[in-house]
Amino acid sequence: MYGRRQVFAGPVVTLKVFKDNVLVREFLEKGQGRVLVVEGGLRCAILGGNLAQLALNNGWTGIVVNTCIRDVDKIDGCDIGVRALGSHPMKFNMKGMGEKHAPVAIAGTKVCDGEWL
Repeated sequence: MYGRRQVFAGPVVTLKVFKDNVLVREFLEKGQGRVLVVEGGLRCAILGGNLAQLALNNGWTGIVVNTCIRDVDKIDGCDIGVRALGSHPMKFNMKGMGEKHAPVAIAGTKVCDGEWL
C-alpha cells in the first residue's frame, strides 16, 4: 500500500504493458475519479513519483499495478492510493507497446475495463 489515500474506489480502466510505461502516462492524463489497473510484468517499475503526481493532478482516485513501483517516498507523499507488489529501482522502457482496455489478471482474479473497484 502506497500513497496517502488508504481507501479508494471508482470505475476501472485496464491496461496491459510489459516493462513499458508510455501508455500508463497516456492514460493518467485523464482520470476523473477512475482507478487504473495495470498488468505490467515484474522486471522493472512502471510507476514512479512523477506519474503518481500526474494521476493526482488529473483526478485519479487510485492505481493498482500488478508489478513494481519506484520513488516510494514521493508516491507516499501524494494524496492518491497506489497498490503494487513492491518497489524496484529499475526504470521502464518507453516504446508505447501494450493493450488498452484489455482484461487483466491479478492474483487469479480477472479485472475488466468498466468494472467498479
